[in-house]
Amino acid sequence: MAKRAFLAVTMLLPLFGAGVTIAARPAAATTVEQSIVDFAASQAGAPYCFGGGGIHGPSAATISPPNPGCGSGAKGYDCMSLAQYAVYQATGIVLPSNGTQPAGVGTFIPPGNLPYTGDLLPGDVVFWGGTIDRYNHSGIYAGNGEVWDAFDNGYPVAEHSFSFLEHSYNYDGAMRYRGGAPSSPTGHGYDLVGSDGGVFVFGGGFYGSLPGLGVDVDDITGIVPTAADDGYWLVGADGGVFAFNAPFVDSLPGIGVDVDDIAGIVPTLDDRGYFLVGRDGGVFSFNAPFENSLPGLGVHVDDIAGIAATADDLGYWLVGSDGSVYAFGDAGYFGGAPAGAVAITSTRDGGGYWVVGADGAVSAFGDARSYGDLPSVGVAADDIVGIVVSPDGRGYNLIGRDGGVFSFGDAANLGSLPGLGVHVDDVVGAVPT
Repeated sequence: MAKRAFLAVTMLLPLFGAGVTIAARPAAATTVEQSIVDFAASQAGAPYCFGGGGIHGPSAATISPPNPGCGSGAKGYDCMSLAQYAVYQATGIVLPSNGTQPAGVGTFIPPGNLPYTGDLLPGDVVFWGGTIDRYNHSGIYAGNGEVWDAFDNGYPVAEHSFSFLEHSYNYDGAMRYRGGAPSSPTGHGYDLVGSDGGVFVFGGGFYGSLPGLGVDVDDITGIVPTAADDGYWLVGADGGVFAFNAPFVDSLPGIGVDVDDIAGIVPTLDDRGYFLVGRDGGVFSFNAPFENSLPGLGVHVDDIAGIAATADDLGYWLVGSDGSVYAFGDAGYFGGAPAGAVAITSTRDGGGYWVVGADGAVSAFGDARSYGDLPSVGVAADDIVGIVVSPDGRGYNLIGRDGGVFSFGDAANLGSLPGLGVHVDDVVGAVPT
């Protein structure tokens, strides 16, 4: 592939169209809450399979021997997995599989007085037989005293009344998960980028893409937004920088530097410069303060996966795929992560950072806080490529190579590529908008 020096773009050239805001939902749904109900109802008749089902749909029972009605490889749900499926499909929120609530997500609706349903809305997840964090049964409130659930052996997914369920369980209360409602404010979205420079926008502004310009590449490794979220830069493995409604400073091909291992880019706070990092930990500063590098320190690695800058641009962190974190300048060292790291991002004040692994494990250091991760909710993955922290730092979205989005804490889920029926396997990075 021919080397390129730069590309600066200020006009809008839509690829998929700007402003994709929500995941595909049943056509009749007008709110996130009703969408949760519709997704639960769409599984009517699926068999009860203890240990089966999950956020992506029904599956065979994982408990041996399987219960009656779910043998011979039949696919279905138990009570928790049906709730997981409906909530995730409508909001992107991943509910834990261990009978607890995700930290910082949802509003608790206490049981109140008989008949209990006065404070409920369709789409609320109702819990029975214990406490809100140690329950034995769950379902999706459908309105009018009815609940969609996978009740027990011999009961396929169906509607049951509150009075029916009260014969078996005490009512514990409900949780209301709004997730990525269409009304989520600007500034809470995210952009995804593919290795071909295709940009997918969820909730923010679209400023162009490489396929939209007829530029043919396959080595884009990162994307970063401007401070005002009114543009972005893409970087290639050769250090070529593509600026979309963002200041172009220079690039490695532009200064005659020949590399093929650039792993990430991070801008300065004033948008007048940026740092590039190579897999060997080499740091290239363009109108940005250089604070040394691993080769400069005589450290030899070949697995650096990302870079994050401090709040004053006078330091930065590098993370290796083995979880090692290297701090330069005024960046504080707060600890290393498990092996498998793919990205690092810092807190707004620079007093901490999050490291995410390919399996969706999130490690929080310093003043960064953990709001859960994929292993903690029983979701197996091996293709997570990035983390997008919400504006207040109280949640984050994890991004998969297929453009799947998993939301934790107060992070808004505005949709995903699989949710839109878009099938890719080359998403390499994501940024907040």
